[in-house]
Amino acid sequence: MKKIVLSSLFVAAVLGVHAQSSVTLHVNDVADGTAITAEIGCTFQDEKPIAEAVLKNGQAVFNLPVTEPRMIDFRVKGNDGRLLHLMTTKGENVSAYVTAKRIVSQGVEYINGNEEKQQVFDSPTHAEYMIKIGAFKSYLNLYNKAYHDAFKSVNDQINKAYEAKDTATVKALQQSAEYQQMIKFDSEFFKLLNEEYPKRFAANRETFWSPLMQLDTYTYFTPENRSGYDELSDAAKNSFYGKCLKEQVYPKGFTGQAYSEFDVLDQNGKKTPSRKLIKGKKYMLIDFWASWCRPCRAEIPNLKQVYADYATKGLQIISVSLDRSDAAWKKALKEEQLPWPNGIDKSGIANAYKVQTIPAMFLVDVATGKIVGENLRGESLRNKLAELLK
Repeated sequence: MKKIVLSSLFVAAVLGVHAQSSVTLHVNDVADGTAITAEIGCTFQDEKPIAEAVLKNGQAVFNLPVTEPRMIDFRVKGNDGRLLHLMTTKGENVSAYVTAKRIVSQGVEYINGNEEKQQVFDSPTHAEYMIKIGAFKSYLNLYNKAYHDAFKSVNDQINKAYEAKDTATVKALQQSAEYQQMIKFDSEFFKLLNEEYPKRFAANRETFWSPLMQLDTYTYFTPENRSGYDELSDAAKNSFYGKCLKEQVYPKGFTGQAYSEFDVLDQNGKKTPSRKLIKGKKYMLIDFWASWCRPCRAEIPNLKQVYADYATKGLQIISVSLDRSDAAWKKALKEEQLPWPNGIDKSGIANAYKVQTIPAMFLVDVATGKIVGENLRGESLRNKLAELLK
């Protein structure tokens, strides 16, 4: 009897080991003691880490709880950059080598992995990903880099002329041989994209690979992308990534539903329930944004004007940042000087609202607690508020 029990425990332990993927990540140019996180990728959701490890002697070891193929994104904790984009599944013992590459954009540092120096061993799943689309994407990145390097001079000159409103110089540059060559290069690049990607998606429509590849390729989805989902096999549609893709191409609206209450975590670390911030108000506008999101920043002047016009009539705005970096968020707050409550999302608020792209806005009727408008921006937001707050 004792032998049977021990055997059962042994089998359970073995099954537990094989129900995960072991990844040893070797990282150059990141200091020992740095925390590295792993999260599920290609879901278009604000995923929380499924594992975390600290670099020691340049290595971080992860036991990832995956039972079927998943894309895993490795990041320096608290940084929006991505060190490694790895496809793996249960039972694999992966070794990956990456070299950090730091990029500063709008005063914020992003720690990415240098794709040209990346190596992955002992992951048949990742090798298959590279064959299907990963290598092609890497080629496109190199192609795009060559494009920017080759035409940097003329691009810089045109941008400078645009900023100076020097239309004569802009026109002259656009007629130059270098600019015409750039246009030709650009046209060939997008022709390649439009021809190659659909072929690869169609060739893999019987399995999860096609929806994964679509999620891995596009930064946002429109109704035009629905055919990519509609043509999938039932097995592909019912896969994890098939379900993720469906949420993007056939999103469910929130208008008419009760809003999900949340806590606003401000820059001082204080949490305030949203219900307290809207007490005595008629409508609440929940604004999802991030410091790195240019359309979000471009919308701020309009929001400030809306707030000035309607705050005394019963409008409250609550902005929720999706920044991973507290420093980047606080820097943006200092620059923008937003006069309404602001918080950063550390608890999955965006997930509750299925936020796929930003800026994303939800207008709530405080009296009923129901959402009466979503993704209202610019003139459409002003018109809706004029209708509600006469």
